[in-house]
Amino acid sequence: MTQPSVPQWRKDALQAAAGIAGNEAVAAALRDIEAEHELRIAQQTELSQIPSPPFGETARGEHFAEMLRKEGASDVTIDPTGNVIGRLRGTGEGPVLVIAAHLDTVFPAGTDCTVRREGSMLYGPGISDDACGLAALLQICRTAVRHGLKTVGDIVLVGTVGEEGNGDLRGSKALWAAPNDYDGFIAIDSAAVTRILKGSVGCKRFRITFTGPGGHSLHKFGISGSAIHVLCRAGAKIDQVEVPAEPKCTFNIGVIKGGTSVNAIAASASMELDIRSMDNDGLELITSRILPLIDEAVCEENAHWHLEGENAVKAEIVQIGDRPAGVNRDDSPVVHAAYGAMQALGIPLEKFAFAATDQNVPLALGVPATTLGGGGTEFFNHSVKEHWDSAGAFRGPQLALLTALTLTGVEGLSEPLLEKRDHS
Repeated sequence: MTQPSVPQWRKDALQAAAGIAGNEAVAAALRDIEAEHELRIAQQTELSQIPSPPFGETARGEHFAEMLRKEGASDVTIDPTGNVIGRLRGTGEGPVLVIAAHLDTVFPAGTDCTVRREGSMLYGPGISDDACGLAALLQICRTAVRHGLKTVGDIVLVGTVGEEGNGDLRGSKALWAAPNDYDGFIAIDSAAVTRILKGSVGCKRFRITFTGPGGHSLHKFGISGSAIHVLCRAGAKIDQVEVPAEPKCTFNIGVIKGGTSVNAIAASASMELDIRSMDNDGLELITSRILPLIDEAVCEENAHWHLEGENAVKAEIVQIGDRPAGVNRDDSPVVHAAYGAMQALGIPLEKFAFAATDQNVPLALGVPATTLGGGGTEFFNHSVKEHWDSAGAFRGPQLALLTALTLTGVEGLSEPLLEKRDHS
């Protein structure tokens, strides 16, 4: 996959970020973030040890809401979907920027989320993804309030639900579907501070369930259709689909379930299919090529064994995920503000890329959005072996704060780089 071309960086963004970073109050705030490195780690550990499985984020959300209130955010609420939303109010005359991190993890209920520390390394499921981002939000809030950093626009701090897996970005979708005054968006997800996302990878997911009458593997052989056999036929057909190299499109059968015994013809089997593209048209095209193969496989299986009526196999397709693709304009203020902040802080840009995060939803709506790292270095995300090196982690909240100040403007110092949208 060809990496997206790096744009000609906007001079106004570079100058604004450098000027804000050089301000005495802002410089003191940035130093304070580094000085409170251990407090950030403690809060990250505290949040990570509260289990937050898919569709089970309530306990962590309530705790995060209370932490956000204590750090000085105003109007902290939990919306009907479970998103925690607080606000740092500006002068009321500028754009509104959302900074979000997700509350959920990929780990099922019952997973031991105890965090173990060895020097700068912390071990525990979800310690980085995305307790790292939540702790960065708290530090941004605490630092801005303590140092009296008055922005022109507002900064909205959000802990979202449903970012992972079959959560299907339900928190981000709800956030943007509700009436709002939001003009731009930054997700804090993953650790690397040397990455900026230009766009979002779109994704469609399906659960395909095959059914048949089942029966004894000897006595009903060739008489009763097998759900597992037709699933295998469908999988083989999907595997032969040709996809374009540009824009990159992918497919993956990630989960297969079914059957009851080695000597029983399977009455039920299912697969979970993931289709991705950086382009919505490409996503629709590959989906339109793959889904008809399910019916083809069913017809071929029934024809091969001469199965009819109650002995035939069937398939049901249920969509379980729909994440839209999106891309920033070359002059996107969030991308340029992030790069300007990186330059002001001496952080190199090593990766300019696409990924799937909470930014997918606003980008698909035409809202400028990107994703920044929370700091430190992560290992084995989405695994119970997950661990996170906290060395230099303060650079994450420093970058997010300076980017936010550049976008919303600082009273008496700079005008907002982010533009207000038409919310009528």
